[in-house]
Amino acid sequence: MQDRLQLYRPSNAAPPPAADEVVPAFDDLQQAAEWFAALRAEDAGQAERLEWRRWMDGDERHRAAWKRVEAVNAEFGVMPPALTHHDLTPTGGRRRQAVKALVWLAAGVTVAGGVGTSREVRGYLAALNAQYRTGVGETGRQQLADGTLLWLNTASAADAEYSDVLRRIVLHCGEIMVQTAHDKRDPARPLVVDVPAGRMQALGTRFLVRLDDSGTLLTVLEGKVMISPSGRGAPLMVEAGSRVRFDANRINTPTPADESMAAWSRNLLMPDGMRLDEFLAELGRYRRGYLGCAPEVASLRLVGVYPLNDTDRVLNALEASLPVRIRRILPWWVSVEPADAARKPG
Repeated sequence: MQDRLQLYRPSNAAPPPAADEVVPAFDDLQQAAEWFAALRAEDAGQAERLEWRRWMDGDERHRAAWKRVEAVNAEFGVMPPALTHHDLTPTGGRRRQAVKALVWLAAGVTVAGGVGTSREVRGYLAALNAQYRTGVGETGRQQLADGTLLWLNTASAADAEYSDVLRRIVLHCGEIMVQTAHDKRDPARPLVVDVPAGRMQALGTRFLVRLDDSGTLLTVLEGKVMISPSGRGAPLMVEAGSRVRFDANRINTPTPADESMAAWSRNLLMPDGMRLDEFLAELGRYRRGYLGCAPEVASLRLVGVYPLNDTDRVLNALEASLPVRIRRILPWWVSVEPADAARKPG
C-alpha cells in the first residue's frame, strides 16, 4: 500500500509553498484526506485507485491538496499505516478522526506558510471557537440578546457581540439568515454583520449572508441592507427582493431574489429551473464526502421541493425522475451520471 501512495510524495517536511504554487481550498483538502484514508484501507482495490487517479488528473488543485496532505501526514503521522474495512466507513472512528486531523493540519500549514489567502481556509480556522456552529447537514436557530433571530445553515459558524453602541454578528464560514429585532436601547444600536469583504448594516430586515469561494452573497428578503466594502468599493443600499455578490473592492449589480432562497431554514431545497450541476453543488453542502455531476447531464433542469434531512432520498428521487443514474463509488464518493452510462464501454 505504501508504494501506491508514493506517486506525489514530497519531502517529509511541509515547507512553505512557493510563490507560484497552487493553494488548495478547504474542500480540496478534505477530498484529498478522504482519498488518503481510502487508499490505506486493507481491502482497497484497483477500482478505488483508478477513481483516485481520475480525481488527481482532473484538477491541479486536487494534486496540490494531495501533496499537502501527504506532506502533513509524513510530518505528523496522523493516518495509521493501514485501516480496516470498518475504519474506512463514514462512521469508523479512527478514519473520521484521522481525516479531520489531516484536513485541519493541512489547512493550518497552508496558512502558516504565508499564502493562506483562501477565505474558506481562514474562515474554518476562525470558526473552531465560534459561539454558534453547525456541522455538515445541520441547521440551527438562535435568539440573540436583543430578540434578533439567527439561523445557521450547514457547516456554518458565527459570533454575536453586543456593546453599548453596536450589535455585531461576525460570520466566519457558511451561511446565516438574520431577522432583526427592534433594539430597546435608547438610542437604538445599529445591527451589523461583518465578513472579510466588509460590513452589512441592517435596516429593519430579514436577510441572508453566505460566504463561498466567489466572495460574499447578500440576499435581502425584507427591509434594506447597506453594504460597506472593506476595500475600495463604494457603499450600496440593497432593497428587499434583491441579492448581490460583493468583495472588498466591488459590489456587483443586484439580481432578483425570492423566499425560496431561504428554504434551507425549513430544511428544504426549492429549485426553480436550476441546473442539475448547480443543484448537486448545493445538495453536496449537506452531506459529507464528494458529490459530483457528469457534464453530459449537468444542464438538466430541476423544479420542486426536496427535503434536506435525507440527501440519499433526494438522490434516489433524481434517479427516478431524470435520465440519470446514481453511481456510489464509495460510501462518501457519489457521482450522478447519464442513465445509459452503465451500458457504455469502460
